[in-house]
Amino acid sequence: MIRFDSLFPRSVPALVGALMAILAGCSAFGAGVSGSRSTGPSSAAADAQKALARGDYAGAARAWERASVQAVPPQSSEFRLRAAEAATDGADYALADALLQALPPAALDLPQRQRVDVLRARAALARGDVAGALRLLPPQPQASPMAQRELFWRARALFQGGTPVEAVQTLVQRERLLDDPRMVAENRNAIWNGLGAASLDPSALAQAGGADPVTRGWVELANLARRNGSLEFYENWRQRYPGHPGEERLADLMMPLHSRVAAAPSPAPATGATDAERPSVPPAAAVAPPAPASAPGPAAPGPAPAVPARPGFYALLLPQSGALAGFGDAVHAGFAAAAARAGDTTDLRVYDVGAGPAAVPAAYDRAVADGAGVVIGPLLKDGVALLAQRGSLRVPVLALNYLDYGRAAPPGLYQFGLAPEDEARAAAEDAAARGLRRALVMVQDDERGRRLRDAFEQRLRELGGSIAGSGQFTGPAQEWSQPVASLMHFHPVQDRKKLAEIRAKAQPGIDPQRRNDFDVIFIGVRDAGQARQIAALFRYFHAERTPLYANSAVNEGSGDFDLARIRFCDSPWLLDGSGAYATTRAAATEGRGLEQARFYVLGGDAFQLALRMAQNSLRPLDELPADNGTLGVGDDRSVHRGLVCAQATEGAPQLLEPPGSAVPQ
Repeated sequence: MIRFDSLFPRSVPALVGALMAILAGCSAFGAGVSGSRSTGPSSAAADAQKALARGDYAGAARAWERASVQAVPPQSSEFRLRAAEAATDGADYALADALLQALPPAALDLPQRQRVDVLRARAALARGDVAGALRLLPPQPQASPMAQRELFWRARALFQGGTPVEAVQTLVQRERLLDDPRMVAENRNAIWNGLGAASLDPSALAQAGGADPVTRGWVELANLARRNGSLEFYENWRQRYPGHPGEERLADLMMPLHSRVAAAPSPAPATGATDAERPSVPPAAAVAPPAPASAPGPAAPGPAPAVPARPGFYALLLPQSGALAGFGDAVHAGFAAAAARAGDTTDLRVYDVGAGPAAVPAAYDRAVADGAGVVIGPLLKDGVALLAQRGSLRVPVLALNYLDYGRAAPPGLYQFGLAPEDEARAAAEDAAARGLRRALVMVQDDERGRRLRDAFEQRLRELGGSIAGSGQFTGPAQEWSQPVASLMHFHPVQDRKKLAEIRAKAQPGIDPQRRNDFDVIFIGVRDAGQARQIAALFRYFHAERTPLYANSAVNEGSGDFDLARIRFCDSPWLLDGSGAYATTRAAATEGRGLEQARFYVLGGDAFQLALRMAQNSLRPLDELPADNGTLGVGDDRSVHRGLVCAQATEGAPQLLEPPGSAVPQ
């Protein structure tokens, strides 16, 4: 592969930055040699904290273990327990188990014993042993600061085991133990997200009817959201559960309904009708649950597709020839593998559209004539646009790309793809959750860069953040220094004496040579080569300590010094090699580049959506757990990915710790 940064010589500032990094590395090496004479536990503990700060769980585990060997009881037990926690956070369950085996139970106090139980339960959940995890996590833990952590992981196990009402009850119980507003918010998010992925069947709704009011309110609200309840139903829920913590979700749930009501003509009131004569609104829990997946349910309100799926096969409109054939093959393979895992024996046929977008309409017509029940594809935006021009579709379509912004999709057309805007929005969400709400934005001066910028800025503002400034770079790399310096308001002071005086007068944390009104940077790049150059320039212009986010183009699978510490958000499937599908992932990506691996994952998630479409059970506001993260169906039937965020290192990317929480997840 040709590296972008090999095409141009590095700019002078970047060279200076690299030289400074080399000198700093030499200095650090010297300090490490001299410091090695002091091998006490405090030194190893400091190394562990530094490793955790950069997301190096394996390094942290080794350092804590080293500290435990150098310390004496009871400190040695605490350090060994921290080593096990770091190993678990890094998904090294074998190391964690070995460390826990070496702990003397009699030497542990109650909170430490609870931490051990949580670690063993997390390992059990990782291998799918829900019952084993629940045995380790009692429903009424002994009172200690760690009780809330036990309840958190018990709830996770209950959700995973298919008992959502008990899971919500557990998290409601946990909230009573929390006094940190951030942890309370995280707890409520855990309830809502868990319910969004849970199966709320009749038995679950019946069980919720006998639960405490807070639990019952959560379950009823989630059921309403899943059924796309009317404004009247939401208002009824609010009246029956005044002050319920779920009220903070109502604005997002009701806003699309307000918009539709405002756009629709008001019906004439019934002559002589009084409030007492109008139909009453039944409790949400009494509303019949969604129809079983095997039977089509009633049409959802609003923009649900007017084109039902019919019995038939899955038709994939993919390039099987031409330059994009490899990507079409990857989608096909991912779709077929997901269908096999699910035991779906529905016929699957591929229609070649390798000749370009013009081939798409004819391929669609051929698939419909052959008896297709759901059509998946095409990959190219222009092909999706040609299908959308028809105005009506005889068979529903799951397009694997998106129409241009602002263009309405016809009934029956869902849109799902690898939109870079998802990555920008996820970066904004992660930054805001960490309290980083004042951003500088630098993107390439093209249509894609502007889409990344707009998505990041809009989402950050929605979360209460602000944009301190934005800029664009274009042309060869030698010309990128100026726009970065301009965005940074960089004014170098050459006189050392004067600079020392200015720094002495400046407040702590204030750099007198650049602006100081930001705490995070987002860059939109085409590839990792661009990211290397832009990140080096920001470091040179004194932003080396500022968290820097980028889109997933920086993820090459293995990083280097220039990419290290750049944060990005990507598919969990590509970032986490642990779990049930580890072998499948390895086999799927063998022989495929990282980009083709992305399309393999896209194909697998497309199957999950197509399956729901075939059952006529995919509706706006639905959320589905998938390899690309939770898939959220928008009110306009566009599907977006819920991603996870990581940090590039000089090796494999490291997942970031969950923001705003003391609970390791």
